[in-house]
Amino acid sequence: MNESNPIVDKMLLFANKFSSQRHITAIRDGFVTLIPMTIIASFWVLINNLILSPTNGLLKNVPAAARWMDLGNQVYNATLGIMALLIAMTIGYKLAQSYGEEGLIGGVMGLVSYLIVLPAQVVLTDVEGKSVTAAAVMTQTQTSATGMFLAIIATLFSVTWLCKFTKMEKLKIRMPESVPPSIAKSFNVLIPAFLVTTILGLIEVLIVWVFATDIPTIIAKFFQAPLVASFQSIGGLVLYVFLSNLLWAFGLHGTFILGSIGEPIMLTAIQENMDALKNGEALPNIVTKPFLDAFGWMGGGGMIICLVIAIMIASKREDYRSITKVGIVPSLFNVSEPLMFGIPVVFNPLLGIPLIIVPIVTVTLAYYATAFGLIAKTSVLIPWTTPPIISGYLATNGDWKASLLQVILIAIGVLIYIPFVKMANKAAQKETI
Repeated sequence: MNESNPIVDKMLLFANKFSSQRHITAIRDGFVTLIPMTIIASFWVLINNLILSPTNGLLKNVPAAARWMDLGNQVYNATLGIMALLIAMTIGYKLAQSYGEEGLIGGVMGLVSYLIVLPAQVVLTDVEGKSVTAAAVMTQTQTSATGMFLAIIATLFSVTWLCKFTKMEKLKIRMPESVPPSIAKSFNVLIPAFLVTTILGLIEVLIVWVFATDIPTIIAKFFQAPLVASFQSIGGLVLYVFLSNLLWAFGLHGTFILGSIGEPIMLTAIQENMDALKNGEALPNIVTKPFLDAFGWMGGGGMIICLVIAIMIASKREDYRSITKVGIVPSLFNVSEPLMFGIPVVFNPLLGIPLIIVPIVTVTLAYYATAFGLIAKTSVLIPWTTPPIISGYLATNGDWKASLLQVILIAIGVLIYIPFVKMANKAAQKETI
């Protein structure tokens, strides 16, 4: 029996604790709740730009087609257009539940807290370039994924404080037993909610008075901008992909564990690309969630689709081939677990190496192909289960060269996996001798 490795054991313990930490879990579950809304919004962005657009849509010569873009815009404005508001509610709901409190009050507090830290006035510019200051107004920059980072921070702090205060007996308002339980619960949370909203409001107004700025500006300048910039660099991208697949090599769902950190940033990036596409501007970001789905996770973590092909080409092991035949269909929809744990790839010294190497190679090539203008930047948030080849075409708003690149990347990944599959053949032969 193999002896446990203390370093590996500590790494697994840390990863498990990190993934189960209540705030990380709340962020992850909050995003999962909104997956249907993001897919619906992306569907209409695709329809508007690929089919209905009067400049490059398939129906550009049909005068009435462009008018139907209003339908997609309406849906977009009510889904991705208010993503910051929605994520404040879903994260607040999940976080409150993790503390044993009622989820609904957590969702309400998340939304209220985000609105409190937004500036009381905004400067709007009309088509003639004239500026006007408006009160009690929110822009889509604040309500969409662009404001999501601040929404997450405000929600995590406010709901945590609320749940802590709610457990203090001195802050509870005792109601007679004749009062219905729902009303009694509302009064129990009254003082804690008052304290939380007062603290947040006080912080915002003091920052405005003392520093002549506001919380959103500070967050964007000192936290959000550096994080987004790090993900848009090749170094940040490679590090994220490396860590994700390193966790996979040790049997942990890397994309799931690190997604609570990376997804808010990458969703902000795709939101900015979608807004730019909608306004006819140049797309600002290379690295987005659909970029990683299309060029780094084909077949699932570790670019498992490449391993599937490599095994069918070079493996002489019946166990590998049998399991691969079962797992080939899920891998076409980027579900890698049957192969990860069936072959297994996890805790496999031979297959663990290409598991980490291949995605780094593919995302690096895709990054530079995008940077040099060989393929279009991603501008459509596709479902992560979209099969390879199709995903590249859809994510780049109909660029066939992206699909061609996926084919090339899969071929490169297969070439990297094959030597390790052959070594696995020799290892099996030695075991039978």
